[in-house]
Amino acid sequence: MERYAVQSPKIKLERKKFQMKASIETSIDAEVATPQSVDIPKFTFSHILAPTDFSPNSARAVDYAVQLARRLGAKLTLVHIVPEPSALDYPIEGIPIQEIEGWKAEAEKKMADQLARAKLQYQEVDSVQRTALHPRDEIIRVARELSADLLVISTHGYTGWKHFMFGSDAEKIFEHACCPTLVVRSEGTAGRR
Repeated sequence: MERYAVQSPKIKLERKKFQMKASIETSIDAEVATPQSVDIPKFTFSHILAPTDFSPNSARAVDYAVQLARRLGAKLTLVHIVPEPSALDYPIEGIPIQEIEGWKAEAEKKMADQLARAKLQYQEVDSVQRTALHPRDEIIRVARELSADLLVISTHGYTGWKHFMFGSDAEKIFEHACCPTLVVRSEGTAGRR
């Protein structure tokens, strides 16, 4: 006479629960990513670039940039681009070199003042001044050269025909920047949509 082991329904049920629980835990463990297995880019901002044209809107953006750099422990570079006069800006006799040099000297003085104000709040701030025909293109170039990983820019808040005629340097920079861009809206447009 052969003996057969008969399992009670209760034991069978317990065994199935255990197998099911083990398979759920295994599949969960397999899906949970470990830090070593996933290449998620870390957002570290070590170099922030803040263009300035010395306007009140630009000063506001620089203030944001200083506070952000201080909180993140990032280096901050203020940049000003002295616009080169285009052929359309020249009178028939041309623009005297002394006048252009005067623009650069005035910009250097304003930059030194803005840099000093920024350094009162945070020491890791420096500045760059360049001359270019198209300041927005030069800002993008400086961001690439300095390996900036965040741009903090302001808008002038132009709307309607002014926006149509003059466009928006902030928009162009935003579209072509090599890094994330934080746009600080002008106070006049902060509540508008």
